[in-house]
Order: sequence, then C-alpha cells, then structure tokens
Amino acid sequence: MEDISLVSWGLKGKDLQAVSDSHHLPLTPGVGRYLGKLECTESGTLIGDIISPRPLRIWMDNILIVDEPLWWRSFQRQVRCAVIIPVSAGDILLEVEVGERPRHPEYVDKSCPSRNRENVLKALMETIPDELSLDLSFVKGESIQLSLRYLPGQFIRDGIVYQEVVVRELERCFLPPSYDIRNIMDWKVTPYILRTDLGRSYETGDNAISSGLRRVYLPVATTFDSKVVRQAGPENRPEPRLEVIGTVTLTTESGKAPVSIKMPVYETLGRLAPKREFTEIKWPTETELWSGLPEPVLPEELTHFHKLYREAWAMIMRLIRHPKPESGLPNSYITTSGSGFTNEIFVWDSSFTAMATAYGWRVFPVYATLDVLYSRQFDGGYIHREHDVRDGQPILFEPDFSPNPPIMSLADLAIANLSGNIHRLRLVYPALAENYKWLEANRRLPDGTYWTTGLANGLDNSPSLGEGYPDLTAQMAHNAETLGTMATILGKYDEAKDWYRRRDDTAAALNKYLWSEDVQFYCTSLPGGGHNPNKVVTGFWPLWAGVVPPERVEALAFHLKNPASFWRHHPIPSLSADSPFYEPDGNYWLGSTWAPTNYAAIKGFWRAGKTELSRETALRHLQCMWEVLEDTGFLWENYCAERSAPGNIAGKDYSWSALGPIALLFEVIIGLEPDAIHHRLRFTPKPGWHTGAKNYPLGPCTINIYQEPSKNGDRVVVETDYQFELEVVRNGMVKTITCNRGRNELVL
Repeated sequence: MEDISLVSWGLKGKDLQAVSDSHHLPLTPGVGRYLGKLECTESGTLIGDIISPRPLRIWMDNILIVDEPLWWRSFQRQVRCAVIIPVSAGDILLEVEVGERPRHPEYVDKSCPSRNRENVLKALMETIPDELSLDLSFVKGESIQLSLRYLPGQFIRDGIVYQEVVVRELERCFLPPSYDIRNIMDWKVTPYILRTDLGRSYETGDNAISSGLRRVYLPVATTFDSKVVRQAGPENRPEPRLEVIGTVTLTTESGKAPVSIKMPVYETLGRLAPKREFTEIKWPTETELWSGLPEPVLPEELTHFHKLYREAWAMIMRLIRHPKPESGLPNSYITTSGSGFTNEIFVWDSSFTAMATAYGWRVFPVYATLDVLYSRQFDGGYIHREHDVRDGQPILFEPDFSPNPPIMSLADLAIANLSGNIHRLRLVYPALAENYKWLEANRRLPDGTYWTTGLANGLDNSPSLGEGYPDLTAQMAHNAETLGTMATILGKYDEAKDWYRRRDDTAAALNKYLWSEDVQFYCTSLPGGGHNPNKVVTGFWPLWAGVVPPERVEALAFHLKNPASFWRHHPIPSLSADSPFYEPDGNYWLGSTWAPTNYAAIKGFWRAGKTELSRETALRHLQCMWEVLEDTGFLWENYCAERSAPGNIAGKDYSWSALGPIALLFEVIIGLEPDAIHHRLRFTPKPGWHTGAKNYPLGPCTINIYQEPSKNGDRVVVETDYQFELEVVRNGMVKTITCNRGRNELVL
C-alpha cells in the first residue's frame, strides 16, 4: 500500500492552496464547497479514510462517493468513514460539500440551564477542531467499490464483540448508463465479503436498510481480551464519547483484488453489567400477570382506585418492547412512553418505573429494563442519561456530561425489599459503586454539594440555574445510604461504614449551603452567594434522603400545604405557584405535576414522620389521576396542577406514571413497607379504614393482610404461608408480632 498525495485544497471559486498535510484541511464557518486535487501515478484502487466534524458529501471526478449525515444528537460529533474506489493515472478532482457543524437547538440555551455549557463548547472546538481529515493511500489492481461508515454500535454474541458498519455499494456509480438492463433491480452486483482477523461479518436477514445501503457487523474484539479504558476519577475530556481504542484489519473478499484497511474499534460498554449478551426473556400473559400481582384492599370511598391500579399495569404491558439482538441491548424492556419518546430510554424514568413494577416480581421481569441501563455503563462508572434503543448508543441533547439522577440503586433495593433477592444486589453493587464514584469525582463542588444541569437532572426548563443543586446533592446522600445498606446486606461492613460517612458528609453540606433561610426551603446556591429564590419541587427531595432536621421538616410541610405555593388542585406542581415563572397550564417543568417528583416528596414526608400529610397528598394526587383517566382513558407524562387534566406538554401512556397507582397506593395510602431481606413487613394503616392487600409477595411469603375497623378498635388480620415479623404502627408507636403460618390477629 502506498500513500497518495492531495496536492491542493481550498474553497470552491477561490484559488487552491498547496497542501502539506491532508489530515488537517481547514473548514470555514457555515455551509461550504471545497475543491481538492490528487495526483495519481498509475491506475489502481484508492483507499480514503475520512474524519469530519460536519455532515459531508464527496465527489471524485463528478461521481458521488461519500454521502454521510451527522445528526445533531450524535454522541460522537464526527463522521468516520472510508472509501474504496478505482482510479486512473493522472490528476483527480475532489469536490467536498459540508453542512453546518451540528449544534443543539437554541431553546436548549434559553430554557435548559447549565453552569458549564460555554466551557464545554469552547473545549470541544479544541479537541474536535473544525477541519477535515483525509488519509489517502493506493494499491495496485481493481477492487470492489465501497463506501464504509464506521459506527460505534456494538453487540456481543458468544463472547465476541461485533461492531456496526454501514456499507454503500458504489460499483454502479463507475459504470456508464446501461441499455442492457430493464431496471436497476436486475443489476448484477459483484458479491463480496467483509472480514477481520476474528472472522467474517455478521448480517441479519434485513440488513438492507436503504437503497444501496447494507448494515453489517464485524467482529472486533472478545470480551476476554478487552482492556479497561478508564478508571473512576476526574474526567479530562470536555464531555463523554465512545473512544476509539484501537484498530482491526478489515479485508474485502470478492472476485477482484482484496483490500485491507484499518477499521477503528470503539470502546465496549457494560463491563460491570449483570447482562451484556442478548437473551430472550418471557413476559407474562395478562392472565399470568394478574395471578401473580398483589391486590389492594381499599375502603369503600376509594374503590375507584382499583381501575387506576389495573390501568397502570395494562399500560406497562403495552409498553413492552422487543429490540433486535444486534441493538446492543441485553433483552427486551419497558419503553419510556407510548407516544413521544418511542426510541429513547432514560435512566431516571426507567428507574422510577422499576420501583412500580417491583410489585410484580414473581411473574414480571422486573430487572429487564434496569439491565438495559447497566449494560450502557462506561468504564469509569459514567452512565449517560438517554440512549437510542435501536443501536444502544447514548445520544446528546446538550453539550456536557449529562447523567440523570442516580437512583438505580434505589430501584434495585426496592425490588430486593419485596423479593429478598440478595444475589441480585451482589451482581449490581460494583456497577452502582463505580457510578457513585464517577459522580463524586466529577459533580462534587469544593463545598461538598453537587452541581448538575437542567437536562441532566431531568427538570429541563425549570428556572433552577445555580451552583449546588438540592436534588443531586440529596440524591447522592440517599445513594450513599442505599449503597451502605447493600454493603451491609452483602457483609461488606468496612465499605458500608465508608458509604454512611459519605452520606453524612453530603447531608451536612446540603444543610449548610443549600437551605435558604429567607425562603425556608432547599434552593440552588448562586455563584456570588445566596440562593435561587424559585421554589422547585426537588427542594423536597432531601426529605426522601432522610437528611432534613425536624424544624426544617415543619417549614417544608408549610410550603406543601400553602395554596399559594404547592397545594394546588393537583399537588405538587414542579414549580411553586408564587414563582414569576409559574405557568398554570404547566409548560413542562414550569408548573406541571409529575409522578416521580410527587413520589419523592410524598415518600419523603412519610420518612420524616408526616404520615398523614403524606397520605393526604397521595390521595389527592391519585384522585386527580383517576379523574383524568376517566376523562381521557390514559395515564399521562405530567398533569396540570390547576385542574384535573394532562399538562399542556405531556405524552400519554408514560411509564413512570405507574408510580402513584401502584407504589404510592401500597406504600402510603395502604401503608405497607416491605423488608423481605429481614423477613419483615411494616403496616401503618389509617385508623378506621378497611384496608390492606391480598396476595402480597414478601419474599417466600404470600400474605393476605388487612385492617378491620370495629366499635372496640381496629384489628389487623394476617394470613400467611411462611413466618415473618409484622410491625404495626399506630399513633407513633410500633407493635411487633411474629406472624406464623396460617391466620394471625392483632388488636390495636
């Protein structure tokens, strides 16, 4: 193989300049056309490796040989491709057209705050300069004519890592128009095979993705010899991307001369994941599902919530999706939404959904969607907020690292509290610990609080811009506590002690720096001191983390019950109604009521001992959801806080909205708190209610439990097939009994 020279380069219509290095061809701002001239001393095959930070087309002697888009959400921010084409001796004219350099939409800068965005954009221009790289070489003989787009999509089968390549067949482009063929479907294409040192390409039956395009997967590595790319620690990159960690030799085989080129190999995700290779999993039929689910027992005035409960599970069943094995995902999963985010999966959406579906753990694949998230983890612990389920790739929406709230630990522990599955905790603990360490190294400020962005924390257009954020700071305290609980369960006592120390340190920073004495609320800190005056719903999140001093619990309760603030028709709006930015119709995070933040706040007040306030808020939340279900037939992404209606920007059939009708129904309205790992169940029923659950799945126990009101006081009746400890809470006092197999009763 010999190098071939690009002798001149420049904008079309201007004088061409001599070129000394074709790896750094400058591009000017905006759309443009460029000309270049090659000198070839003999006929043969030209091989070109191309890297561009912009979408581009390339013509060679007026024949289109490259036509590659670059999506503005592409995680790589670059086109990497190659061409294999015939050339004749003499001068060869290249014409290159480039589009605008992809950039996030203007509304992201306007509506989705970030303290770090300008720094990232500046650093990106340095690490990915605005220039075209052409690496040109020549081999003798005529080869198959192809254009190859190298993509980072990968999947693993039998320990072999396969990587995606999109192939454009160019053979017809170099032939004169034909009068021998009826139409192009009759055109005979030279058959060819692509292979690497590890074997030939893998193709699916539907590998033709568009006219003239084929998708193939080439073996590039084995899971046994793949090296760790990075350790958890401070990042030296402006933002994450899948790094090229090496090359393999890609060889063409056809009836023509073979060609070997260096194919870039991207890093592989999910080293610590419970599952990496695709497997089929069984989802229950409707009959199987209902036979294994718990049934809420509700007082007469709340029996209409049964419809809400059943619709939540019906929606979840509608949201089951089955990706192709080549997607890189380890199995099928619950998608985010039935409308809107059809190809996207998010970390916090999926984690909250898993907290709801946990109640079906005996018949429902409760780990499936979480396993998709774990399989997307980078070496070093980072997990991106959003992925495209078609190829498993992370996708951008803004510059900067964008991790969603780190609540996968809470989701897995919620399932363990129902199932008692300690083995699962052992599988996921390393990945969760690594993720925590990445956040600690890259999101922790010198004062011990944590920063995030409007898109990373999931609050998009909320007016929450600042330095330290109460939500991520509280989430990291909660995450550390949860990892400490897992470590204790797994017998890692020294690690547990360290996690609890981290929890305490983060809680201290939260309470010192993110509590506004003026507002009497947890608020984002500002660079020059003071706090962002807007009361955002995530200011309640520290309650769920269990880190709020008692006197501040009362202040937060006051804000919740204040009609001018958060106690609207459908509580709890994402932004307090007394904010100048509050919008009555919602406008996403400027006032809509959301299932996940309601769950966090309601569970937080419950944890802080405000059980009746928590129950009252949950009842009002579910009542409004039921009224909207009656009116529209759907559960929605978010709701209007001013009336029983969807938010004005809301998708229907949204997975995390199952949280209220399932998890809040059992945990707060009925008052059941499972701890299957310790064979324990806590019951805090509202006095005077006939309430409880049938077929409740606590580890090996199947439990019927309910409170029976009577003139002489309430009585708790339990039927179980295995022994467990029952704690019943009444008036702040806890009564504990051992429930043996059979029927048990406790008079309150």
